[in-house]
This record gives sequence, C-alpha cells and structure tokens, in this order.
Amino acid sequence: MTHKYTKDDNKKKHDHQADRQLKNQAEHENKMAGKHSYSKEADHL
Repeated sequence: MTHKYTKDDNKKKHDHQADRQLKNQAEHENKMAGKHSYSKEADHL
C-alpha cells in the first residue's frame, strides 16, 4: 500500500526504542552524578 504523498518509499524505519533507551541511560548517568538534582520541595521549612 503506497501513500499518496509519500516521497521516499525506501525510507528506513526509525528505531525510537533505541533512542529512548539511550536517553534514559544518559538521564540515569546524570542522576547518579548529581546533575539536575533540583527539587521543588522546600527543605528549609
């Protein structure tokens, strides 16, 4: 089934799961390194 407005029929599917996995891994590494540790909860009250 071809779409009416598709310009490139040979496009490879993008692996979104791999992108999310890399993003989550980087986020975890930053968390372990103490980056982005801002919290809205006030600890001085």
